[in-house]
Amino acid sequence: MTYRCPLPGLTIAMLMTSTALAQETETQPIMLDPITLTASRTGATVENYPGSAQVIEGEDIAARLESGEPLDRILGQLVPGLAPANGTIGSASQTLRGRSVQVLIDGAPRTSELRGFGRELSMIDPASIERIEIVKGSTARFGNGATGGLINIITKTPEDGERTNLSFGLSSGMEGGSIGTDLSFSHERRLNDLGLRLELSRRSMDDLFDGDGKQIPSDPVVGQGNADNYDSYSGAVVLDWRSGSNEITARVGGYHFTQGIDQFTDYSTDPVSVGDEAYTGQDVKDIGRYFNVTWRNPDLTIGETELQLYGSNTDRRAAFVPAGIANPLYYPVSPVDPTQDPNAQSELSTRTIGARFTVNTSLDSWRDGAQLTWGLDASLDDVSQTDLSGRDLIAPMTQKSLAGFAQLDVPVGQVDLSAGLRAEKFWLQVDDFTRPDAVQLSPAGLYLLPAVNVIGGDFNYDAVIGNIGATWHATPVLDLFANISQGFSVPDVGSFTRRAMPANPFAPGQTVSFAALRPDAQIVNTAELGLRYSGDRLQASASAFLSTSDEGTVFESATNTVTQQKERVWGGEAQLSYQAGDALTLGALLGWQEGNYDADGDGSRESWLPNNRIPTPFTATLTADYLFRNNLRLQGELAYAAGRDKAGQPELDEMITVNLFGSYPLARGAINFGITNLFDRAQDNITASSVRENPLTADAIRVADQGRRIYLSYGLSF
Repeated sequence: MTYRCPLPGLTIAMLMTSTALAQETETQPIMLDPITLTASRTGATVENYPGSAQVIEGEDIAARLESGEPLDRILGQLVPGLAPANGTIGSASQTLRGRSVQVLIDGAPRTSELRGFGRELSMIDPASIERIEIVKGSTARFGNGATGGLINIITKTPEDGERTNLSFGLSSGMEGGSIGTDLSFSHERRLNDLGLRLELSRRSMDDLFDGDGKQIPSDPVVGQGNADNYDSYSGAVVLDWRSGSNEITARVGGYHFTQGIDQFTDYSTDPVSVGDEAYTGQDVKDIGRYFNVTWRNPDLTIGETELQLYGSNTDRRAAFVPAGIANPLYYPVSPVDPTQDPNAQSELSTRTIGARFTVNTSLDSWRDGAQLTWGLDASLDDVSQTDLSGRDLIAPMTQKSLAGFAQLDVPVGQVDLSAGLRAEKFWLQVDDFTRPDAVQLSPAGLYLLPAVNVIGGDFNYDAVIGNIGATWHATPVLDLFANISQGFSVPDVGSFTRRAMPANPFAPGQTVSFAALRPDAQIVNTAELGLRYSGDRLQASASAFLSTSDEGTVFESATNTVTQQKERVWGGEAQLSYQAGDALTLGALLGWQEGNYDADGDGSRESWLPNNRIPTPFTATLTADYLFRNNLRLQGELAYAAGRDKAGQPELDEMITVNLFGSYPLARGAINFGITNLFDRAQDNITASSVRENPLTADAIRVADQGRRIYLSYGLSF
């Protein structure tokens, strides 16, 4: 049975219940220090940043994380403008303001932008997170890839003293065989000027079920791999050394994730289901190693200086997907045998190394409070993607990049002015390769696309982009801001070589040059207006934006093609937090976006952007947080995502999910508990259902959302 819940009625009932159970306390409002936004690279605070920025402190997501809720799902509910999570280990279609989002760890990208599986949020150890910063809109301060915005995850560093943390979590759905476990350990101590922190964790999950009690397949979103039947191990060593004005922080770690699949997915059902055929591919895997070393000195003559060196080495394997409506373009055994090659399971290897040099130079001698932030960025990416036999599926490629930037921040009376430029250049080396023979499934039947020789070469991309903005502190509690900014990105180059097609795709022995295939660099222009209000009990922010690009990238899953054309996305966001009582806080997070593009190349944007760019036009999360006198904390949450029904796109249904979280201090630790999808509502996951279309029917390949799940964990410190 599908349970339908009226949005306003449930919210009122939930809040009335919290109020009835509550006990008033005598606490007074606490004035907090300004929150520094490290993702701005300028030392700006959220209050004077001329754009939409959000900081989620660790304590605000701890109950959710420690109760086992995945990070991508948490962010999809707490970040207006970010699409809901698709429920798998990948982030397909989880866009920010309808565009790509760049994930950073302590300011450093974890994987290459040339080609990726989008698993960054799923591979992070939740116990290592200190806070999360979100900067929305196109930005180039961290380089390629952040056309919709960036998510910067700040990890924990050693504190003073000695501390050991242990945590064990257990979760289960309503059906048997759905147990999940989480175990984490950390130990930190300081030896004079040296701080040490050791982190170890293990996570596992059995089967997952929807609200109707049916098992969700282990690969519902076509090769992505689901968040079920996995084992994940991670570990890291963190060092923090301080001497005088110098501080060096280093994090070195790795993780090992494997997912075992028993049955193939049946993509012909609605929603997709566990099929009858036994899975014949190899396990899904994700193995990563990384390092991040940062040196800081605030007292140099040139100003506060930071040098960061980072690198990562990642090997990823997708799930094997049989030929069919979900995999209409597949690799055969040979040109005369259209049977799918059993080795045609994709493996991606990425190697990234880079450096960032940033200086904040005070200009107080010119104007009090003025500063110039400037620096250099350099990186090297190496990417290859093969099948199990070692055959290249994309052209192996290496990219070098160098960028310089300068950002000037000047206070003028009650107005903080900000303007900057970034010059960036990429040197892309593409190797020659042969795109394998492929078979295309179409309404007319099967047809062979003979192998194509792709001639590589050396190619350059460069751009100079800028931003300008202002924040007007109209009153002590009200700020108004406006900005115009640009972002620079080179789209997924690997996908263009994997889909290489000559003028006559049916003739054998064809050759095509990458120069004819290569995507244009994408420049996204964003204009934004907004306000921030911070009163004694009410805190609120709201903004409206418009972003445009002449080189927008659209993936048409039904035809398996990637195209570029003019596009625009517009929308707005709002956040409200109200201290309704001394212990009760109410919140609302709202996001709206829509977009269109020039599908036929006639110069007008007459077509709606596909669902895989904008899965839902409107999201709302309503929250209630109550702290009892005995320190029991309860958090109620209602998350809503509107359906989408646009011409030329499959219709998607709305999502309504009610969650409950809580924590209670016990002994030297705390019990955390949670229930997601409290009413076990049976519904489609709107983001997962936006990823693929059935090429025979042009309808969405729909994926069910998870049903009710109960979490319980206990963590202690000593």
